[in-house]
Amino acid sequence: MNFFIRHQMSKKVTATAVKALLKAAILGTIGAGLVGISTITRPAIALTTEQVSEKLAQVPVYVIGSEQGLVLISANREGEPTEPSLFVFMNEEDANNFLTRANENNPEFAPNAEVTLTSLENLYKESVAGDNGTLRLTYFPEAEEVSQASAINTEYRGGVPLFYAQFEDGSLVPVPQGDGAIYPLFFSSADLQAQLDNLAETDPEARAAITIGVLPLEAMLLEMQNEDYETLQRIELLPDSETINNIRQNNP
Repeated sequence: MNFFIRHQMSKKVTATAVKALLKAAILGTIGAGLVGISTITRPAIALTTEQVSEKLAQVPVYVIGSEQGLVLISANREGEPTEPSLFVFMNEEDANNFLTRANENNPEFAPNAEVTLTSLENLYKESVAGDNGTLRLTYFPEAEEVSQASAINTEYRGGVPLFYAQFEDGSLVPVPQGDGAIYPLFFSSADLQAQLDNLAETDPEARAAITIGVLPLEAMLLEMQNEDYETLQRIELLPDSETINNIRQNNP
């Protein structure tokens, strides 16, 4: 049986989320498209906590909370409760379904709770330096994206999948931006496929040299926190365009 506790978090967790995520609806797309170019290598500089947070600012996620705070959940495993964590959903419907089922199974679970939109940036900041201690995050990826990830890479073992375009040698495909380039990682496999379809129409030869790769968000965050190679500076995390459009429609 699951149980829950309350975790008080600063109001910024949700207060600024919608504004930032609506900005992603405008800025979070790649207008230039994918191209097969090489880029100039720059000195490697480790990412700070603030730099990692900025990369997560446009990523919408859904959590469960109420006026008393966010709901931390601990599930029993082999008779022993796990350490409480905040369940983070990439899809609003998944979050609502979980909350409904949990309250049906246990009416005392969180009867006054509701699903709340926030940004991954806010949760990440709380997880590395929360006012009430370290906040553990448990991610719930969309089932469809997990299925796509498993089809792309049979060694995929779970986590929130990030999809990317790669060359035969495994290097990331850059996208021109200003005087340099970025390396986009997509939360939506369909969004990446749309970019590749556009490339196939304009440059079939370049498209033929590109395949799709996948890695877990959790692994990417660890890389950003612990490694210092230059490519990380230019990683861009692109949220699901459908999710962003839904947020924009619900917040005119």
